[in-house]
Amino acid sequence: RTTSIVATDLFGRTLDVVETPTPRGTQNAALASLAGSARRYLSRWHRRRPLWVGVAAGGVVDSASGYLDHARLGWSEAPVGPVLAEALGLPVSVASHVDAMAGAELLLGVRRPSTQTGTSLYVYARETVGYALSIGGRVHSPSSGPGTIAALPVSSELLGGTGKLESTVSDEAVLTAARAQRIIPADGPASTLASVLRAARGGHDGARALLAERARVLGEAVALLRDMLNPDDLVVGGQAFTEYPEGMELVEQAFAARTVLGPRDIRVTAFGNRVQEAGAGVVSLGGLYADPIAAMRRAQLRRDTGVLGAS
Repeated sequence: RTTSIVATDLFGRTLDVVETPTPRGTQNAALASLAGSARRYLSRWHRRRPLWVGVAAGGVVDSASGYLDHARLGWSEAPVGPVLAEALGLPVSVASHVDAMAGAELLLGVRRPSTQTGTSLYVYARETVGYALSIGGRVHSPSSGPGTIAALPVSSELLGGTGKLESTVSDEAVLTAARAQRIIPADGPASTLASVLRAARGGHDGARALLAERARVLGEAVALLRDMLNPDDLVVGGQAFTEYPEGMELVEQAFAARTVLGPRDIRVTAFGNRVQEAGAGVVSLGGLYADPIAAMRRAQLRRDTGVLGAS
């Protein structure tokens, strides 16, 4: 697992990205390590003035307090926002990563009239799965946190899993199946998803079959969500879709075979494999756009008093 630190300008354009391994250990130690990494990263920027910090994270986010529950990391009520705010001396906004990516599509992606007046469904898949619903140009964020599609019932003998969507289509599920079939080694530098993708593109039947099965399961899951919510616009994102674009035709075929509401186009995210970067940028821009004058005043005060900020 990795954490990306992204710098964007006021138009949401990515200026720079670095990736660092997500720290292991206790949540307090991990947060302190991440805050230190962010502070060191910001010390490199001398000609730009940092204004706001945005955090897009998986798990259950309390946006009001900046606290996070993340079962995969073993975090419970982790004070992500407060720790970063204290370390960096900047206002911090924290949001669900899928909500953030859906927001990026609305704010920075391809503008469509239907997304500003109707509804849009965003479905994400990579190591985790999730969805976000936008209504009238705004991402719907329940006060109790986003819903989950991780436990949607699915079936795949080839990919295994527990009969639930996330454990069947995640990167880890594909890797486990590829190792079991000896498509890639059990461990070592070649035991990666990139190796599975290379094998598929090189004509390996087993690798192609795994990725095709993942596409089928994803297409059927997207169809189920579409049938329940019937949005005006349907967008998919995350590396499960974008790292293997050859599989999108299979996603669309499975979707068409499963849906009961008739044809509907599936649009792939405008940000490709950089969708996580766009999501993080939008979280910071959301706070900044809400009160730009106050943000500029705070930045000027920090500059006058010599306090280091974050970007």
